[in-house]
Amino acid sequence: MQAALTITGVTKRFGTHVAVDDLSLTIPAGSIYGFLGPNGAGKTTTIRMVMSILAPDRGTLRVLGESDPVTVKDRLGYLPEEKGLYKKMKAGEILAYFGRLKGLGRAEARSRAADLLER
Repeated sequence: MQAALTITGVTKRFGTHVAVDDLSLTIPAGSIYGFLGPNGAGKTTTIRMVMSILAPDRGTLRVLGESDPVTVKDRLGYLPEEKGLYKKMKAGEILAYFGRLKGLGRAEARSRAADLLER
């Protein structure tokens, strides 16, 4: 079975600060994992590297079998701690907005949002 995520020897520095130091882990497909640790442990930095928001200084990442995570970015979801949601938007509007970001037409995005909320 293909791994959902493989991180091998990944290091990320910001100036002299080492945020992630030689991290290696494999997450099997179909698994649910979480990162736990104190502030500054490198959790968010690791997720940002998985999402191709940041590039590692050293090491490799394979996401859904691809060495370039950008190629599978449309199959990933990421909701950062700073949620980035618009406080004045209703839930359906936000869902439709995300659908539009993923390439759906306006009507299809609204329809799917309504279906999700109905479920």
